[in-house]
Amino acid sequence: MDWIKIMCNILDHRKIKMIRKSPEGNTLVLLWLLLLTEAGKCNRGGYLLISDSLSYTVETLSMITDIPLPTVQLGLSIFSNLDMIDSKDGAIFIKNWRKYQSEDKLEARREKDRLRQQRHREKERERLRSLPSPNKVSRDNNVIMSRDVTQENRQDKSREEKTTTEKARLLLSGTSIAKISNQELECLEKRHGSEQLLQAADIAAETWRRNREDKHNPGGYLHSLCASLVLPDWYVPYEKRMAIAKEELSRKKIDSMEKASLRAKEKAKNEAMDTLWNSLSSEQHEEYQKKALASFPDSIRPSMTITMIMAKLLAFQEASCSHEKIM
Repeated sequence: MDWIKIMCNILDHRKIKMIRKSPEGNTLVLLWLLLLTEAGKCNRGGYLLISDSLSYTVETLSMITDIPLPTVQLGLSIFSNLDMIDSKDGAIFIKNWRKYQSEDKLEARREKDRLRQQRHREKERERLRSLPSPNKVSRDNNVIMSRDVTQENRQDKSREEKTTTEKARLLLSGTSIAKISNQELECLEKRHGSEQLLQAADIAAETWRRNREDKHNPGGYLHSLCASLVLPDWYVPYEKRMAIAKEELSRKKIDSMEKASLRAKEKAKNEAMDTLWNSLSSEQHEEYQKKALASFPDSIRPSMTITMIMAKLLAFQEASCSHEKIM
């Protein structure tokens, strides 16, 4: 789904106020909003799942949100303590998901789409009944070439038809409409032209990929599209989609490189934090752990792991500030 419901007063909620008073509070609020939007994209009832068998981990959440791993670990611990998230079979899910995405409205939307598709199919059937069969082409359509066409022109036309058929098959590949025969495709090209056929094939394939609705008569369906071709509002031509996909691939490569760089920096930072922590005395460890516990609101009791992460972070921040003052 492409939407979730967030109230305008979300920042006034007592839990959000408590989170903002925590260490990294504003970043944790951003993390919460990112979790909500990611759960909405997953469209699995509030579960954070990459696929049906693969759930998000702390590491993957850190990667997609560009928030440091210790902060994500801290956030998940706080959200769990505040009863905002839970986990089942290793999968994190948002509690009270109905507040953010109403299942009733989703079902109403699906029903509306189903009825619209049903009306569309009925209109298509009526139109098909009134149209001649694509296999019965009259002389008025000028399909039969004149006798003065040379053999070379016939061969060129045959090559062009073969290319158009192959292009149409490429567009229809992976859909139920690909069951259409080459003879039907050639007939449709002769009747409507290659450009009309290819555009109709592309629209038919993209419609199938959106709705997953099989057509029992692919030839008749494609013929009806060719005969009265209407471009849907959502339609993007094949060439433009390929250009967008190429740009997206390039962008993903750049993003991947940037994320790899961020992970390397994060790893170096964590190693530096561990090195600094190991160099401190046990008394200093206790002092920073007390500071870490004191930084949380009274209503939040973090685990020992989270306390240690915060203690290391505080020690590292103080050491960094001292180094900057010296410089």
